[in-house]
Amino acid sequence: MATLKTPLLSKQEAIKFADKWKSFSDEKQHARGFWSEFFRTLCGVDDEEIAGIEYEKKVKSSLSGNQEYIDVYWKNVALIEHKSAGENLDKAELQARGYLKSLPPGYRPRTIIISDFANFRLIDEKLNRTHQFTLAELPNNIHRFESIISGSRPQALEEEITVDQVAAKLMANLYLELESHGFEGHETSIFLIRILFLMFGDDTGMWERNLVKSLILRTKEDGSDIGKTFDTLFTVLNTPEEERNKKLDENTLKFPYVNGGIFSEDISIIDFNKKMRVALINVANYDWGSINPTIFGAMFQLIKSKDERRELGEHYTSEENIIKIVYPLFLDELQERLAAAWDNKKELKKLRQDLAKIKVFDPACGCGNFLVVSYRHLRQLELELIVRLNNLEGKQDALQLDGSMGLSITLNQFYGIEIEEWPAQVARMALFLTDHQENLRLERITGATPNRFPIKDYANIQNANALRFDWRELVKFDENLFILGNPPFIGSRMQSTEQRADQELVWSGSRGFGMSDYVSNWFLLAAKFGEKTEVKCAFVSTNSVTQGDQPACISALLENYGYEIDFAHRTFAWDNESTGKAAVHCVIIGFSFLNHHSEKMLWEYASPRSNPIEKKVRFINAYLIDGPNVLVGARKSPFSPKIPPLLTGNEPRDGGFLSNLDISEAETIRETDLIAAKYLRQIIGADELLNGPGKRFCLWLTDAKPSDIASSKILKERVAQVRENRLKAVGTKSAKARTADTPALFSRVAQPQTRYMAVPSVSSEKRAYIPIAFFEKEVIVNNAIFFIESEDYSLFAILESHPFTMWVQTVSSRMKSDYQISASSVYNTFPFPDLHASLKSDLSDLGKEILEERTKYPDSKLGDLYDPLLMPSSLLKLHKKLDSTVLKALGVKIDATDSEILGLLFSEYARLSDDKLL
Repeated sequence: MATLKTPLLSKQEAIKFADKWKSFSDEKQHARGFWSEFFRTLCGVDDEEIAGIEYEKKVKSSLSGNQEYIDVYWKNVALIEHKSAGENLDKAELQARGYLKSLPPGYRPRTIIISDFANFRLIDEKLNRTHQFTLAELPNNIHRFESIISGSRPQALEEEITVDQVAAKLMANLYLELESHGFEGHETSIFLIRILFLMFGDDTGMWERNLVKSLILRTKEDGSDIGKTFDTLFTVLNTPEEERNKKLDENTLKFPYVNGGIFSEDISIIDFNKKMRVALINVANYDWGSINPTIFGAMFQLIKSKDERRELGEHYTSEENIIKIVYPLFLDELQERLAAAWDNKKELKKLRQDLAKIKVFDPACGCGNFLVVSYRHLRQLELELIVRLNNLEGKQDALQLDGSMGLSITLNQFYGIEIEEWPAQVARMALFLTDHQENLRLERITGATPNRFPIKDYANIQNANALRFDWRELVKFDENLFILGNPPFIGSRMQSTEQRADQELVWSGSRGFGMSDYVSNWFLLAAKFGEKTEVKCAFVSTNSVTQGDQPACISALLENYGYEIDFAHRTFAWDNESTGKAAVHCVIIGFSFLNHHSEKMLWEYASPRSNPIEKKVRFINAYLIDGPNVLVGARKSPFSPKIPPLLTGNEPRDGGFLSNLDISEAETIRETDLIAAKYLRQIIGADELLNGPGKRFCLWLTDAKPSDIASSKILKERVAQVRENRLKAVGTKSAKARTADTPALFSRVAQPQTRYMAVPSVSSEKRAYIPIAFFEKEVIVNNAIFFIESEDYSLFAILESHPFTMWVQTVSSRMKSDYQISASSVYNTFPFPDLHASLKSDLSDLGKEILEERTKYPDSKLGDLYDPLLMPSSLLKLHKKLDSTVLKALGVKIDATDSEILGLLFSEYARLSDDKLL
């Protein structure tokens, strides 16, 4: 939806507003004045008509067919239903939901607001979230309206996730109590899943409210009879009413026959004690009715150590992020079909038939979050369809919703593979509970709900290693299948022996996978199993698969199997809904065998945590750039002979005896050995470049006379130590051994003969610019950094620009999360612009200005000057000016997005590299 730029809403104004309106109660007399003042004083709306606010908006009810009126309709922002004080807000919500469904798709705001002067109820339809507070509490909740108006992620969501986490923690505490008394493993997992089901059922009308809770409270205080009580209950829930023992407790017999496999397995009785009973009562006392099943994964996460989570690559995901996959993969198209068929019964019925064919498959489903969100939104879409179809057929007073509702969307259409038993169990349960929640929603809107007991429909969750299991045994691959998920985030260097073996099996000896992240296995299997079908896929991945060498892997597997990227999200922070939540930098890649989309959709982010900007493009390459389908390959030299080479510094391989002297050692040499002192030189590596030279010295003996070495005790001893150190490598393939006969020299000598630029070989991903500096030829450079023998300040300026940094970020390999700059794959491949004289002069001047500006901060390290949190504004301003000039040199408009800049760089690379790759 369109976003509005709004100031931070004033808490003080909210206090005044709440105080003024606390005594008003009559809707007809005062509702319009209430909201008009709310918009003006709190939301900064000067002109309601321009803002798109309508009072008493006419709408034809999809339920009754009558002409009705929305109290307040704010286009693209909110639908407001206002009542007189004391009226039933639940009834008002049903009325508002009816209005919302009566609006054509595309005209429905994301938020419903219910109020009776004294209370507010805010409902986020997209995320299925509700928050309620009183007028007196408005000042502390004003931020919720701010996020609604701006269209951004609700701040309330963070708080409500925390509420869900309380439930997760309660369940985790129960698990820990069981575990501490020796109850763990498969049977304990089954027990906890059943408890979760019972708690949810107790609070959502599956049976008489608090029936389970009262059962627990009637047990002995020491907990000794709890195990037997639940064993009996589990048996009852798995037995048809007519076959039950009639002598059982009357309250126990009130439970329905559930079946469906939840209670079918016999498990051992768990012997409770007092402490375990308290943990169980705490769980029972919590209200589970509004819990979002996507948080259930946190229950799994909380009972495992951090190291175990990292090993498995688990990241439990927020619904907001899941929507970034689910909608472009299939829901957007379905919503468009619904909108197009809104007044056409035949097309609506055809859409409903097609809904029954859809299959959603997550081959790394974890606790089922992607399946849960997909199921919920498909059910909601079908509900809109059913209500609209009945309205068109004149059945608005009798929706003919029988016991099964005739629903097209069922749990049987959902498939998952999960390697761990506990999350697989959670996934099955989360989907069933989501089904129940949607049935309750159905009941609120239509007055009817299906009876799901005994359970017949169940999601198809396979407990298996997805990399060693043939996916086609679980689900049929055809045009109705949508594959999605966030497979484990494990880097190539972090994989276990078993995971490496999995990867070798998946790739079956293919070249190029060795440095690929673990997630690449899911891309390959999806492409392989779905080859020559119309299956559509979308995975979340760490952004490393689109950087450095890995795009070649993704590109090759897509091209080899005939796939193209249909949509993508460039790098953003992927949050989850769990305690200690991970925020890794991720991308989303959606792809299909047949080119289903003539226009591709690309979302990019100004920063990893900013809102996405949607862009229609013609093609998306493996770097997730709107650019040519090229892969950046290593080159031996830059494209232009005018560009000097980027060279590696001197390589010591000396055990530190010549190359690693600190200040005190250098001072000792100066005081005690005048001959050795002649050969003392400053040496710089990555640390000295970023944190200041002058802290480390070396003995540079390339021109040393043999007589000097012989007559200097220090030189003689250190050269001997170097020789001894290198001789230890003799008999190996080490290059170190080959230089044992020249112990006075570094293993490889490559010292610049002129003033030079020092370029770090690794740079932090946090920096917007790469710290580069000039040094005199007398300063020795080691192999931890690169150097360029040049005083070309225009070249320095380009290397210090944002476009060059983006190139590094995109095509470089990674060391952990930092960028690894290399000559062959980064510097030599950059399409340096051919500068005319005036532009070259402008860039040279800006390069000198930047160097001069740095000297104004003599006490600051170079690394600190380029730390985003510490960078002086004056230096940043110069870099921004430099960026504009470099963009001009590249022929890019100054306000171009990063994606547009990269697109041009890739196009220029493709032009230059045609038949020129070395």
